[in-house]
Amino acid sequence: MKSIGILYICTGPYYLFWEDFFKSFEAKFLTDYEKKYFVFTDAKHIYAEDNPNVKKYKLDPQPWPLITLLRFATFLSIKNDLKDCDYLMFSNANIVCDDFITESEFLPRIEKGEKIFVTSHPGYYKKDKLSFPYERHSRSLAYVPWNCGENYVIGAMFGGTRNAFLTMAKVLNTRIEEDLKRNVIALWHDESHLNRYIVNRSDVRVLHPMYCYPYGLNVSYGKKLSAVGKQSKFDVNKFKGQYDNKPITIKRIIKKINEITKLASIVMLAFDTITFKRVKIIDYEEEK
Repeated sequence: MKSIGILYICTGPYYLFWEDFFKSFEAKFLTDYEKKYFVFTDAKHIYAEDNPNVKKYKLDPQPWPLITLLRFATFLSIKNDLKDCDYLMFSNANIVCDDFITESEFLPRIEKGEKIFVTSHPGYYKKDKLSFPYERHSRSLAYVPWNCGENYVIGAMFGGTRNAFLTMAKVLNTRIEEDLKRNVIALWHDESHLNRYIVNRSDVRVLHPMYCYPYGLNVSYGKKLSAVGKQSKFDVNKFKGQYDNKPITIKRIIKKINEITKLASIVMLAFDTITFKRVKIIDYEEEK
């Protein structure tokens, strides 16, 4: 039986999502695969921690955005424990599996040369690529010129073959550390670096956003993996130490960003096109 290792980070109150995540994935996700869960948490106990396929690792909470920015370093810290997995993937904590998911619809199609899978960001699916929030400052190694990139993917759901995933984690961790040495943090942290990594690659499968269905955003397609509202588990405002008198939905944020940046993006697209701006595929030696 093939196996997939699922990397899961749940520090602070996010451990409250783990039970629903685990139960739904056990019931409906890749049912013909052995699923191995690698859970990074500061919780004293988690649901099903005695299950032989659940392994818990101590991870102390970190200030935002380090907890997300340094996730690749977290994955690499248990590299030796992942050697028996055929595939590896990462999922945000507040995700549940709503419908049965098979290998053919989700994992990289080896026969097509694919090694990595990523998921279209639901907020930018089928949108003009000028609206994509790539890192546009060349000071960061996540930089993507305005005339490059065809997909914007979310940092909440990605994976690949074991070797390809670990290679990607190693490369992106190195690039993130190089940025930090120069006091640079990409616009959307690890997500920005992930998006830079897939530019011009032919070995990447881009999944439909139904595999990371958004909470609080009205969309016209169905869902197979979906986000659960954080307020259903804990007081988000209290956790963040702030209170938003007028909550802003993801859709409103995206709309506002688009309004402000549309003209500037058109100008920059023209400039990058005229000056033949390009980025190279990130070269690497695949992990063995």
